[in-house]
Amino acid sequence: MSTIASYIPTGDADKGIWFGNFSSKLPTYASLVGITAAEVTATQKDAAMYQYILNMLEAYKQTVNNITSYKNLLKRAIGQQHLGALPVAPTLTTAPAVVAEGVFDRVSKIVKRIKASTNYTQAMGQDLGIIAPVQTFDPNTLQPELKVNLDAGRPHIKCSKGYADAIDLYVDRKDSLGFVLIGRLLKLDYIDVISLPTNTLLAEWDYKAMYVIGNSNVGLMSSVVSVVVKKL
Repeated sequence: MSTIASYIPTGDADKGIWFGNFSSKLPTYASLVGITAAEVTATQKDAAMYQYILNMLEAYKQTVNNITSYKNLLKRAIGQQHLGALPVAPTLTTAPAVVAEGVFDRVSKIVKRIKASTNYTQAMGQDLGIIAPVQTFDPNTLQPELKVNLDAGRPHIKCSKGYADAIDLYVDRKDSLGFVLIGRLLKLDYIDVISLPTNTLLAEWDYKAMYVIGNSNVGLMSSVVSVVVKKL
């Protein structure tokens, strides 16, 4: 089976790379496809601000990690490690001009106009990064990878959706019923709110799942993942 992805990448960092390429190459083709100089400048400002915010986020994320490590070592000694200098806020470069919200809304409209131009070519689209890749996959090999953690004492199950429309999620509560279907989940982020039986303080529950495309199961059953549930 084949599916057409968006030409704009999913991840924030990849979006930044895509936007940088598009905005830097847009001036080369702008006059050919009816994009004004003002629109080129605005697009470049949008790209610059988006990348700046990504850099700011990463800088503060690393600072938070550093502060957390400092805090942990401050609480308890760890081997031969010693506290270094007190963590400080990151130093950022000068911010670019502030832009309005919706940078990808605006750039998507510009891309639509570029593709509608009679002067648009496939080579131009490849260079600008605005041709969505066609991805081929074998539905028979799809297999969910479940992640289960406790959220306020309740099993919290997450799974990447990938190419599928949903998953069928099963649970074995060790009640002699074996695996039973919880349901068909369109949103692959599920909290199991079922309580432990009376007089049961601790139990290990198992979960597994299978992908769904259309109305049919496809691919392979996931590996079984377990979580220990306690009565609250």
